Amino acid sequence: MNDLSTSRFWQTCRASILLTTATLGLTETALAQRVSDNAAAGAEDAFGTSIGNERVGLYSGNDVRGFSPVTANNIRLEGLYFDRPASFTDRLVQSNAVRVGLTAQNYLFPAPTGIVDYKIRPAGNDFVVSTMLGLNSWGGGRLEIDTQIPVIRDKLSLVAGVAGFVDELAPGNQSFFGSYALAARWKPVAGVEVIPFWSRIDLYNREAAPLYTPEGAFLPPRVERRRFPGPEWADQRNTVQHYGGLTKASFGQQWQIAAGLFRSTSDSATNFAQNFTAMREDGTAIRRVTSDPPLSLAGTSGELRISRSFADGPRRHTLHAAVRGRERVSRYGGGAAISFDRAPVEQLLDIPAPDFSFGLQTDEQVRQAIAGIAYDGRWLGVGGLSVGLQHTWYRKRVDRPATALARTDDEAWLPNVTASFDVTPRLALYGGYTRGLEESGIAPDSAANRTEALPAILTSQIDGGLRWKAPGGISVVAGLFDVRKPYFAADEANVFRELGDVRHRGVELSAAGPLLPRLTVVAGAVLMQPRVTGEGVTLGRVGRRPLGQPSQLLTLATQYALPGVEGVQLTLNVTHRGTRAADTRNLVTLPARTIVDAGVRWRLDLGDNPALLRVQLQNLTNAYDLALVGSGSYQVNAPRQLTMFLTVDF
Repeated sequence: MNDLSTSRFWQTCRASILLTTATLGLTETALAQRVSDNAAAGAEDAFGTSIGNERVGLYSGNDVRGFSPVTANNIRLEGLYFDRPASFTDRLVQSNAVRVGLTAQNYLFPAPTGIVDYKIRPAGNDFVVSTMLGLNSWGGGRLEIDTQIPVIRDKLSLVAGVAGFVDELAPGNQSFFGSYALAARWKPVAGVEVIPFWSRIDLYNREAAPLYTPEGAFLPPRVERRRFPGPEWADQRNTVQHYGGLTKASFGQQWQIAAGLFRSTSDSATNFAQNFTAMREDGTAIRRVTSDPPLSLAGTSGELRISRSFADGPRRHTLHAAVRGRERVSRYGGGAAISFDRAPVEQLLDIPAPDFSFGLQTDEQVRQAIAGIAYDGRWLGVGGLSVGLQHTWYRKRVDRPATALARTDDEAWLPNVTASFDVTPRLALYGGYTRGLEESGIAPDSAANRTEALPAILTSQIDGGLRWKAPGGISVVAGLFDVRKPYFAADEANVFRELGDVRHRGVELSAAGPLLPRLTVVAGAVLMQPRVTGEGVTLGRVGRRPLGQPSQLLTLATQYALPGVEGVQLTLNVTHRGTRAADTRNLVTLPARTIVDAGVRWRLDLGDNPALLRVQLQNLTNAYDLALVGSGSYQVNAPRQLTMFLTVDF
């Protein structure tokens, strides 16, 4: 996007805010909707919590104990099974939490790599319009408008949102995207709630970020960040939609029904990758730009669950029966690449867009059905026990050009058991075992078989630990875990495939809550021993350390309320990541890095309207780091930047 279009975007943003203020300023003040968003204050533990555009904790949807719940397809929407090929917009979902370890206790059918559970924005009886204006020192920013619209008191309400973003990224490339959502909460009778929804994200003109792949066993020389080397025409155009509906109903104190049917699509009209290959220590490389024909992913998924609860004095028992299913259809491949002469990686490529001669594409279909039963028992003051058993049927068909149709048919029994014991009112012990059949994602852009879908895999997890609730309100969790999966990485021909087995074994620690009357803390640590085994390790083709997995991960988020200054909090976020193997053979290691963010939150009133101003200096020390996108392929991290967000509820 050029400077003129950026300027027009911000003029539109300012006009929208003024119009909203003028239109709604005389209405009766409603309860706050987004001003109260606070991930650190809302986190019950340090395992991962997101509220709005704030996130704290050790884990996210892309990294739980070194694995990705999103890649594994362990997504839930309001607790219901959801096959999601692309991200939700914040216009639809308000928050998400990672369910792993203790937080997976009493959670129906937990998964070995954790579950990410999303919550749709709430709606009630108050009319509320929330606006958020965000700016940063790179020239990027956003305008978000979310509304809560009551229609029939206590019966029907709507939530709707629209947002526009100018995204400035670490390598200097940029994009523009818009997001929109509409959802309803309908309560036709007592105990029944129906939530239909629709959302869409449009991504425009996202230039292909450069990847750096050295020609030998060394890290790429330092690259200047925020300096995009072109080409301007290598833009991605992508559209993501999610729509469907869910319902939850309670009949008395005994019967509960939950059901959901969802549809998700992700369509890329244009898609590019840019890799600086055979990079040398003098900073020169061979630039390869790859373009794809239109790509598509479409998934239909759903769940029907019936539960029966009954009480027995201080004990409560619940039986569950659930059926889940999904179908995912995708088209990928057929890309073509053009290579350019060796040159410095920072040299601008400013030529007309060439013609790419695309090849035939691969069509893939995945169908999966899951049937399960579970028991959940809770004994007040004693503890809890959850036992579940699922049977899954999995079928994949891959139709590649000029090859026979590839067929995969599998089925498996997937047991799980978790238990907790209340030693004292403040101290509890927990433990569990679970097994899963999970997706393993697609081959990365740096691989010879980029965008190829990978097979489903069987995984397992054992964990256990304790939770202590301190008298001051802080909650401490300490646990052990052992997660095992097949190991995928690039082989000697740069084909991304299964090369052995991987085990992540370690200790995780969490402390969250008020440490002092004015100080809130969310602190966590993972001390892990990731190891790869198998024929590849024995033959020396694969190292013992899995690609990109640190042995140490530490995080700290604090908020301190200044005495004598109403509504002002100082914030500090620190993340430390230990050394990581940068290639599958363990010949190169990425050094440890610590990233520090510092800022201030100011809760104030603009007239009769509650507001929140957040200012943060991200990457305070301007630390330079590299992110792995494949064996021996890297992207640069974000340099220091100043961000500002002003949220107002009308």
